[in-house]
Amino acid sequence: MNRSPRGGAVFVLIGVLGYVMLPVWIRNVQPSGLQPMDIAVWRFAFAAPLMWLLIGVLRTPRPDKPLPIVGLLGLGVLLMLSALAVFFGLQRVPASTFIVLFYTYPAMVALINLALGERLPLQSWLALGLTLTGVALTVPDFGAGLTGEMTAGILIAFVNAFSVAVYFVLNGRLLKGHNATLRASAWAISGACVSILAVTAVRGGAMLPPDPKTWLLLIAMAVVSTVMPINMFMIGIQRMGASRASILSTLEPIGTLIVAALLLGETLQPVQLLGAGLILTSVLMLQLPVRRSAQPAAALGAD
Repeated sequence: MNRSPRGGAVFVLIGVLGYVMLPVWIRNVQPSGLQPMDIAVWRFAFAAPLMWLLIGVLRTPRPDKPLPIVGLLGLGVLLMLSALAVFFGLQRVPASTFIVLFYTYPAMVALINLALGERLPLQSWLALGLTLTGVALTVPDFGAGLTGEMTAGILIAFVNAFSVAVYFVLNGRLLKGHNATLRASAWAISGACVSILAVTAVRGGAMLPPDPKTWLLLIAMAVVSTVMPINMFMIGIQRMGASRASILSTLEPIGTLIVAALLLGETLQPVQLLGAGLILTSVLMLQLPVRRSAQPAAALGAD
């Protein structure tokens, strides 16, 4: 089985595609009257049993050594926090500002790994700089978005970015030496499901989907934009390391803009195309062979 960084990139890109479709499901579910919290609840309530059903259908063998179940359930809490931050943050700040602040998480991943004793090659730092610049150009009106009383929304955006950064780092470390990624994904999604159901119970429950179309859209969201991408990212992080996987995943805003133009009737601005080009350049840079020193500290993530 190919465990090279290039092979891991394929899985990360498939995961990105799943997340890119998330706004499409949300846009089509909103007319039903479901609130953001309700959508988040049903997303994970469908995803968790679907994940375990997939394991049963595929007759996935038990892992050779026990998985860190408690840690994986903890990753689920991070998934839940990220999902809630998206919904509540977008109520307080413009989407452009929120997206730019969210995509500071690759820098957070690099800094966390640096604090934990890892070293990134210069090539990865340059790619990170191109990525962050490209993201800023991909989402215009950054300065305008920061005007006004938006302190709470900005803090929520950084909480979202930080929770995703911690997720990437812990994922790579928890699953190092494990190959039961499907079961690991199931435990993480189950952790998210239990966490968000507990929050919902405190709030008084969730609204039921009102019609068959809404049920089908929520199931599609669970399969295409939850079960598939979470599993793909877990495999990708194992193969190429947390830092590289997190930078590669910033292709998501480009994909979101393209899908918005094709399926939601939104248009791309020239500055957004320039930003997309910079992000693609950084992705190509990450796929070039990296010259490593003889010191083990130069290794990346879970390579």
